[in-house]
Amino acid sequence: MGDVQREKDVEQLRRIARTQQIQIEHLLKVLQLKSAELDALKGQDGDLQQTLALLERMHARALADEGLEAKPEPPKKKRKTRSGHGPTKQVELAHETERYELDEADRVCPACGGELEELEGQAERSQMVDVVEVRYRLVEVERLKNVCRCGGCVETALGPDRAVEGGRYSLRFGVKVAIDKYVDHLPLARQVRILKRHGVKTTTQTLWDQVWSISSVLRPVYDALYAEVLKPSVIGVDQTGWPALDNKKRKPWQMWCITTEDAVYHRICGDKSARTFVELLGDYEGHVVCDALATHGAGAREGPGIVLAGCWAHVHRRFAEAEPDFAEARLALDWIGELYALDASVETTDERAAVRATESRRVLAKLREWLIAKPALKSTSLGSAIRYTLGQWPRLTRFVDVPELWLDNNRTERGIRGPVVGRRNHFGSKSRRGTEAAAILYSLVETAKVRGVDPARYLADAVVAARRGEILLPASA
Repeated sequence: MGDVQREKDVEQLRRIARTQQIQIEHLLKVLQLKSAELDALKGQDGDLQQTLALLERMHARALADEGLEAKPEPPKKKRKTRSGHGPTKQVELAHETERYELDEADRVCPACGGELEELEGQAERSQMVDVVEVRYRLVEVERLKNVCRCGGCVETALGPDRAVEGGRYSLRFGVKVAIDKYVDHLPLARQVRILKRHGVKTTTQTLWDQVWSISSVLRPVYDALYAEVLKPSVIGVDQTGWPALDNKKRKPWQMWCITTEDAVYHRICGDKSARTFVELLGDYEGHVVCDALATHGAGAREGPGIVLAGCWAHVHRRFAEAEPDFAEARLALDWIGELYALDASVETTDERAAVRATESRRVLAKLREWLIAKPALKSTSLGSAIRYTLGQWPRLTRFVDVPELWLDNNRTERGIRGPVVGRRNHFGSKSRRGTEAAAILYSLVETAKVRGVDPARYLADAVVAARRGEILLPASA
């Protein structure tokens, strides 16, 4: 009977020990959480971590004395790094700290009525992106004079830089007007309304005067950029219409765009004829990537050093438009995708030359064989895509022999995107001077963006340099 009782007592003790073990494990987890919170506040390990380690050792020793083994904790699964969530790092913003303290009325304990004291080093911290509203001011400029005792010399201190020399508006003001129009696409009339909300009374003519003055000063820089874009052995050319607001009955002007790997040049001309092509590129020697416009071919014949190259992006678009009605167009799209993948798989010019001479040639052979063998009505989208590709085949395949040649003209289309968006907002130009200002400023700000330079800061620096007789082009960041 006694042995049975002892067995019951041992079993009861085991149940108690297990219960205590569960309670201890729960308390350890709570302590771990509290420790983590304290470390987050202190930024370093505290005494609580040491206490927690001691408790864990005591717990393990107690289990050993009872003849029980601690259950190993299951391995924690590594959480996958989440992308697209959480705050975005704002490395370019100025970082400032603002302290918020309790009001006097809130520094009273609701329990005893005593005064609340600040916890040294303890604060809840978070981040907030804030805005400092644009502020305009009227500055009274005083240019002090200095005179020699002999009376033979009087010098006046230099004043601040202005958009119009001797004018009323600062250079910063004029640059902001230009950036708002040619980068952020705000028409001058809209800027006048915005300025009025800030207390500035002005007119569109006044704002235009600032823009025209800045663009006139920067004309030598614009001419230097033109000379620079004609130096590389490969350039891109494209054009788009530019409305003439002074006479809506006349045909729109044409904005021509010439690009290199790191420069964008715009010129607004009267048309997109072969004569204009020759005026822009007649002396150029190298490859010009462009679309199949007939005037490009006619103009290239006038420039003996020009070799036209086709754009595979145009071919891809035509087959992509045909695919919904003709599933077999997917074959052409896949082969074109292979050409791009092969170019993306290499890093150096020599590697690209080797891949294009072998792998790209094989892909082109498959594509051409399919284009010739594929029956399709000329009137259909697929037939049109096939006819266009075969008609441009000599230009499209020149890249296999010239490793520096681009597969497409997307770089130029990106360069012309800014003016296209601006055209939708301020609708074009009212005068020839307007087209000149637009061409100059679009060229310089688009080049600055391509080279990773802040357009506003660049324009201000370029104007100051130009007034000293220096040419300052955007330097690659």
